[in-house]
Amino acid sequence: MIEIHWTCSNDLTKKPRFHLIYFFFSLNLQGFISIDCGATLAYTDARTLITYESDEGLIDSGKIMQTSRMLTYQNDRQLLKNIRTFPNGTRNCYTLRPNQGKNTTYLIRATFWYGNYDGENQDPSFDLYIDINYWATVDYSYYRFEEIMYVPKADDIQVCLVNTGKGVPFISALELRALDDGIYRLESGFLQLHWRHDIGRSLEYDDVRHPIDVYDRIWTPQNYNFGLIINTTAIDVSDNNDANKYKVPGEVLRTAQRTRSASSRFDIQWSPSKSGKKWIVYFYFVEIERLTSGLKRVVTVSMIDNNFTKTVSLEYLKPVVVVSPQVDWSPITFSIDSTNNSGNPPILNAVEFYTVGDLPFVPTAQDDVKAIIDIKATYHIKRESWQGDPCVPINYTWDGLNCSYENPPRIISLRLSSSNLTGGMVSALSHLSRLEYLDLSNNQLTGTIPETLAGLQNLTFLNLSGNNLIKSVPEALKKRILDKTLNMSLDDANLCLADHCQQKKKQKTIIIAVATSVSGLFVVLFGALSIIWLIKPKQIAESSQRTLRSKNRPFKYREVSKITENFGRVIGEGGFGKVYLGTLDNGTIVAVKMLSESSRQGYKEFQAEAQLLMILHHKNLVSLFGYCNESKHMTLIYEYMANGNLREHLSGAFLCSVVLFLL
Repeated sequence: MIEIHWTCSNDLTKKPRFHLIYFFFSLNLQGFISIDCGATLAYTDARTLITYESDEGLIDSGKIMQTSRMLTYQNDRQLLKNIRTFPNGTRNCYTLRPNQGKNTTYLIRATFWYGNYDGENQDPSFDLYIDINYWATVDYSYYRFEEIMYVPKADDIQVCLVNTGKGVPFISALELRALDDGIYRLESGFLQLHWRHDIGRSLEYDDVRHPIDVYDRIWTPQNYNFGLIINTTAIDVSDNNDANKYKVPGEVLRTAQRTRSASSRFDIQWSPSKSGKKWIVYFYFVEIERLTSGLKRVVTVSMIDNNFTKTVSLEYLKPVVVVSPQVDWSPITFSIDSTNNSGNPPILNAVEFYTVGDLPFVPTAQDDVKAIIDIKATYHIKRESWQGDPCVPINYTWDGLNCSYENPPRIISLRLSSSNLTGGMVSALSHLSRLEYLDLSNNQLTGTIPETLAGLQNLTFLNLSGNNLIKSVPEALKKRILDKTLNMSLDDANLCLADHCQQKKKQKTIIIAVATSVSGLFVVLFGALSIIWLIKPKQIAESSQRTLRSKNRPFKYREVSKITENFGRVIGEGGFGKVYLGTLDNGTIVAVKMLSESSRQGYKEFQAEAQLLMILHHKNLVSLFGYCNESKHMTLIYEYMANGNLREHLSGAFLCSVVLFLL
């Protein structure tokens, strides 16, 4: 609770002197976020009674620096003693999480005081963004703040400082205030403050802000040169909330300026420094003079060369607000007149000037944002670019991500190879519902592969090689592989592709054909024998039609005959049948394996090898070029190894010893 007491001289020729005495028991600052960006400990500002916190946990980058000079009139402001600078990275972002969430209007204020912290005495220039859209350019060394009225489209709000190559970005403070519904709201865009004037207030007094203003707006004293200053000692100017939904403080509304006669008018004119910007002006009126009984002051607000006109009748101590339309020409002129019947000069108590900021970009889909933030937090990913929206603006897309720029943008590719990821595969990966490409190779991932990855209908490439993943690949993923809707790379991964990873003596063992040079004999030997395939009898009996569906090219039997020159040269033979030498149209020499109609055991081996070569890809394994599956003609066409296979380079006794050891 706050009690405010004041005294004021009855002599209106003297400057009013207000003595404010605060009895501070508790302040309801719900909806306030107050960050001192250079502080290490929380503190309460003696003037505003607002508690400022450090920015720990709100940003992942930057460093704290101490300013070397202070403003003369703000020497006691703790807020300006330190700043956070951002010498690294192009975009550095604060993340604010107000309890009110999205679709609420917020006052957001960023404060800057360079203070020659770096000893260079050279003002930096950089850009400020609100979420994904441009807010302002900061290019001054004097104390200043940038303030907007903003309605976010997501629960979290990000304020980003962007390095434009003209100096190191920095910030002193960041503040957010939740406002009541229905005020400072546009159909599109945001309001950017330029001036907020407390008219008639002595220039010797400080700005008015919290706790006098419940929204912590900063009202600057301003006296125009066209009228007389008037004031009142009434204490209930702003008590009527229906009439004063903007909650302009009574301290602001108790002072005003009026013209010297009813025939005179106020003319407020300015020339915008930037063309193309649309302006909106908020005029605040309240009758603070006791007029002759039965009389009311009636004022009209209008724009020169425009059809806008608004007339209001003022009642004693009841605030009225007039909001102008959007204006985009220069110079801009507003006039405030008294009506002929009123007989009282026009009056003005306070005024705010805003420009309309555009919001051209749409943020990334929130499900994707939440998922990638979860991935970032779980794996403790520290990358300079991983701040702000992951996809937008396109110039600042996170490193390792590709996005589709639909409405809204979606994450379609995630490359985190060699990123020192540890632990299990986080479930959030399965929440990137539009993901097409996922590379998690060469990390230290452990545990099982989530079966939910198979539910990513757009996923066509999955690389899990170079990890420590264990247990079997989920059936749903294996089906995706066999249905040729997913290319899954398991090279060098410690994975078992069978239904069960425990070896059983009753299971049949098939050793993959491995091609190698003599110099790499032992490396290839253990690499090959470590990926032995264990197949149950009932799996071997699956139909050839299902097994041979893959991305490899299908050949017709007449093409196979042409490739092998009518099966002219036999280079091998086994229980499955004969292997012929062949040449493709592009000159590539291949080995053509034909299934013998008379071999039952060969048929099973043939099926197993076809299934394995379609799933596994490795530099030490022969590559499958294609197949033929016409009636009785079942053929595999794969890479030809001129130096023969592994068996030919091992003694029988040694090979048997290795196989028996593994079994």
